[in-house]
Amino acid sequence: MITIIADNQHIAKRFARIVGASDESTFQFFGNNYAVTWLDGIDLGFSPEITHTLDALPLMECPLIPDKFPVVLLPQKSQQKPSEKMLNHARILSELIADSTYVYLATSDLNSTLLKGGPFLVTVPKGFLYHLHLRSLSAKGIRESINHRLLLRGVQQKYEQVLKREKADWLVSANATHLVEKVYGKGTHHLDRIATPMLSLICGRYKANKEHQPRATYQVNFSVERSGEVYKFTSDEQFTDVAEANALYVKMRSAMGERPAVISRVAVRTLPLASPKPFDYHSMLLAANGRFDFGVIHTTECLQRLFDLGLITWPFTDKDYIGENYAREFWNNTIYDLRSNARWERMIGKIDKPGKNNVLPGNKKREHVGICLTERKCNPDVFKLTKDEQAIYNLIVEQTILAFAEDAQTVTSQVCALFDGHPFTVEKCAVKEKGWTAIVGQDLGNTDNPWIPYHWKEKEKMFFFGVSITKKVSQPVRLHTAETLLMEAGLFDLGTEKEKADAVRTLFELGYIDTFEKDIVPTEKGVALYGIIRDMIIASPKYMGCFNRHLTQGEYNKAMIWDYTEAITRELLASDTLFAKRALPVNQEAQEIIDYIKQKAS
Repeated sequence: MITIIADNQHIAKRFARIVGASDESTFQFFGNNYAVTWLDGIDLGFSPEITHTLDALPLMECPLIPDKFPVVLLPQKSQQKPSEKMLNHARILSELIADSTYVYLATSDLNSTLLKGGPFLVTVPKGFLYHLHLRSLSAKGIRESINHRLLLRGVQQKYEQVLKREKADWLVSANATHLVEKVYGKGTHHLDRIATPMLSLICGRYKANKEHQPRATYQVNFSVERSGEVYKFTSDEQFTDVAEANALYVKMRSAMGERPAVISRVAVRTLPLASPKPFDYHSMLLAANGRFDFGVIHTTECLQRLFDLGLITWPFTDKDYIGENYAREFWNNTIYDLRSNARWERMIGKIDKPGKNNVLPGNKKREHVGICLTERKCNPDVFKLTKDEQAIYNLIVEQTILAFAEDAQTVTSQVCALFDGHPFTVEKCAVKEKGWTAIVGQDLGNTDNPWIPYHWKEKEKMFFFGVSITKKVSQPVRLHTAETLLMEAGLFDLGTEKEKADAVRTLFELGYIDTFEKDIVPTEKGVALYGIIRDMIIASPKYMGCFNRHLTQGEYNKAMIWDYTEAITRELLASDTLFAKRALPVNQEAQEIIDYIKQKAS
């Protein structure tokens, strides 16, 4: 028998229909020598007894670092022990795995799967556990994933690594949260490896926005006429003192027609303008927000719906691009079929030769998730997409078509001049080869008559006229939206996409943040917590990002985890805001650990 383990019952039902497991029983579908079950409803974790021990621990003895972390079925909220339903589910899963010849994992998050089913999965004989990479939940996508299953090697090691990460998370968050709750009460605050530094990003941006002081800068300009055209040179220097800018302005006004400026450099650069890549998760959120004003949650729901219908797929390569052979196959089998739509047919007709290596870029560090189309046609009579889902689908289609277009080329011409030691520059950009810009009608310059400064020569003197001063006032930094928050958190490597999205949800549920129109703003509770921890390691995206990178890369080291736990705990215990007269100063040993962590992350 082959057992297939899915994320939830909905996906398990689709698999059961494809493999012929038509009979249904408690927590499983079976038939045709297949059994299909799911993990939703099983919740494994560390024994609550550890937390109870921590609650009784005196402040002087923090941090608590247990010798053992017993993994158990966790009780549901408001219950003292696991429910009977969860116990039955775990028993059935264990029996299915024990009776199976092969076990297939049809799950999206392998780490979460290993944590939930780890004790059961590690009992599978070596070489009999497979991971299915789903291109879509369509019948074709499911069959392809089963036919191209990948052997999951080193299951015991992978499970232990995930378990060690969970231990590291517990050591940091449980000890830190415990200390804050000693002051404010049980359940008041929660400190976390990812959510807390993300709160710092939100509060830091909010603080910078509110405390912004408009700052004016001034630039001096002069004009020159050549071949019947007027060119405006602008000073490279931006003066913060209006008196300095005015002094240069007066000097140049008096020198008009008498003292020339001298051309110091003439440059022409031809640069490629690459065609747009297929959307990744971040760029999809930004595009949907900019074009349709969709929020991150709504966009994600639309993407999930399109994925469930088999209309789009996630990446199935770890390379930076899909090579020429597959690109041609993808064009012929998928893109060419889109000609039934008049707009897409016009776009496709403008691509003479599809680009070779423009499709599905990937980046392991940022976990780039390329979104592309499947061979399944979007029949409006069959799928009944909502208006918003159709808008997201259209956006993906247009971006995927553009990915096959040729790159454009831009020509940038620059002339630099000197007057009395002050540099001035004039610059103009034009499109040399339209490429993909012709498909979308994007105007990037004077494409009919590109400006090439053939009539300018270095060391040439030129008299000018029309001196002026321009003033620019600095604008406050924009508040974070959900999209920009996820992007900035990604720059610091604060977890996977799922972990970051869960962290944002946690901050909302705990009342640390709220939304104002599209912007995310901290609540009074969030600002209060940030005021206590903003200079500590637990609140630093930089230091916690470094910590997360080591955990993600598998560099689990007890000494490193204990160092972070010790440093975070000692900083909290030394807080005058938290413990007033009872604050414990950081001793020399703890200070050395703190300095080492900061140096390592720099």
